[in-house]
Amino acid sequence: MTYSFGVFYAEFLTYFDEGKGKTAWIVSILVGVTLSSGPISSSFVNRWGCRAVTVAGALLSAVCVVLSSFAGNVLTLIFTIGVGTGFGFGLIYLPAIVSVTVWFERYRSLATGIAVCGSGLGTFLFAPITSALIENYGWRGAMAIIGALILNCVPLGLIFKPVPEPPRTPASEPMLPKHNKSPLKRSQSTEHVLRANGKVDDTDIARLTLSQPALNKPHEQRPPHSRHGSGIMQRPDVLYQGSMTSLARFRSTSPERTITVKEEPEVKCGWLPCSTEFKAVLAEMLDLSLLVDPIFILFAVSNFLTSIGFYIPYVYTVPMSEQLGIENPPYLISIIGGSNLVGRIILGYISDKPWVDRLLAYNLCLTIAGFGTAMATVCWEFWGLALYATTFGFTIGAYVGLTSVVLVDLLGIEKLTNAFGLLLLFQGIASLIGPPFAGWLYDTLNSYAPGFYVAGGTISLSGLILFLIPVIERRQQRKWEENTAMEQI
Repeated sequence: MTYSFGVFYAEFLTYFDEGKGKTAWIVSILVGVTLSSGPISSSFVNRWGCRAVTVAGALLSAVCVVLSSFAGNVLTLIFTIGVGTGFGFGLIYLPAIVSVTVWFERYRSLATGIAVCGSGLGTFLFAPITSALIENYGWRGAMAIIGALILNCVPLGLIFKPVPEPPRTPASEPMLPKHNKSPLKRSQSTEHVLRANGKVDDTDIARLTLSQPALNKPHEQRPPHSRHGSGIMQRPDVLYQGSMTSLARFRSTSPERTITVKEEPEVKCGWLPCSTEFKAVLAEMLDLSLLVDPIFILFAVSNFLTSIGFYIPYVYTVPMSEQLGIENPPYLISIIGGSNLVGRIILGYISDKPWVDRLLAYNLCLTIAGFGTAMATVCWEFWGLALYATTFGFTIGAYVGLTSVVLVDLLGIEKLTNAFGLLLLFQGIASLIGPPFAGWLYDTLNSYAPGFYVAGGTISLSGLILFLIPVIERRQQRKWEENTAMEQI
């Protein structure tokens, strides 16, 4: 629904007779809330699991979409679709990713590629279906029908394979002894689960320190921190969409990490649980310490720029085509969705090949997608725009499919959850800027071309600036070698 919202957008412009910038706030807030709710959704998944969170998100978004069919103005749609449906979609999106990553290791990249390509398939189908529904039932009837379709996420969420939980220590069984504290060194394994009632010979353990190999690309090291609990979101690889067999190519950047086992009573903050485990997930995803890492800062700026332009083609391709007098403009959105589906699968598959430079592939795809978006303004016929839609859909698949694997390449698996959480916030904020700004440009200049220039420029720039990362890495490598030499003297 999100990617094919341009069909509704064109209808809202006619029905409500509001400015294009104001009307674009509906989809901008929808996307912004969906992305920004990622850390909250993560905490919910950690507390209640993928099934319950998905069902709750499906019910919330379905109800809000149905309520939108009774809206009398754009402001109402901003709240029902933008805020309500956006938060519901946020509760659906993250569990859908997590429920795949926890069950696949060797073929994780391919599995997640297939899973997330559902949005591409949905875009391919929903654009013409939405257009047909509006033509036959009006936008209100179409909205109500789509709300009913969203309810299908309830049974789909219920059939998610549950993640096995580590055994809990009974209240009558003593927890870890409180004396003779000693550390245990071991190599990191993604399959290792720390159990409160586990036995390690006669040693009483109060903490477990993971001994990790040094990264071949040094980054600034930070003091180790504690990770509480054993929920699913505490797995450092839970948001990693690449194959676990390729993790030898990159290792954790922290030489030592402390895991503190604690059992604390759950307290309530209103209707939300505020247990240590709940707060730990939020704290880790929103830890601002990464903002001192120049590589992460550059990657975050790149993501911010990409997100500004990412949704502009989805929103404005249909109205721009209608202005040009092109027939069947919703099919252009379908072409974007179909090529995006193919792009996510192919890019997800080849990204695990040892001969593939994933950062280079990511950079090139963004640069091409941005350049193509800017050139879409010189296409005045259906087939020209269809060629653009194919190019954009395929190459922008890298933005969705390769972000997590590139993050791990650059920062290490240990920082993925933190980096991903911060990026979701940056993406959410940027998504609030792009479509309304492009709409405001049309209201001012009476042309869709400036909006596509902005989208093309920001997406291309987001790819080009990432070519600086190898330069920064080489500089950090030299600095690390100099520091090592000084320590040996």
